[in-house]
Amino acid sequence: MDGLHIPSVVKAGGIGAGIAIVAGLLGYIPFLGGFVALCMLCGGFLIPIASGVLYGYFAPGEETISQSAIGGALSGGAAGVLLGIFTGINTSAMSAISDAGVGVGDALAGGAITAVLCACGFGIAGLVLGAIGGAVWPAVQGQMGK
Repeated sequence: MDGLHIPSVVKAGGIGAGIAIVAGLLGYIPFLGGFVALCMLCGGFLIPIASGVLYGYFAPGEETISQSAIGGALSGGAAGVLLGIFTGINTSAMSAISDAGVGVGDALAGGAITAVLCACGFGIAGLVLGAIGGAVWPAVQGQMGK
């Protein structure tokens, strides 16, 4: 991890996590929930990639592509974990509200399991996609002549 710029990881991961949190909170608004769900279904994978690219943007520019990919993976992983947690919580809350025949406690327990599984899955996907985004940024900078 030598040469990794930690403040850039924190900044990029924080921005990605903030976007995930805002998208998760917007999913609770009844008339926006369906639209947000459709947007996340079609473009939710872009949040970790954007976090990885943001790491490359915020980093000082002395990293190799592999160092930038590691920083992007950490940033994308943080965004992916929070995206998974909010997806699971949203699923839990919506199932507790909509299922009249199932007890609220059962729906919330199922939602907690869903949140843990989503956090793990989205976290792993965020690591991979963030690494791709982190590796793309130095290549883009090389094409731009910087």
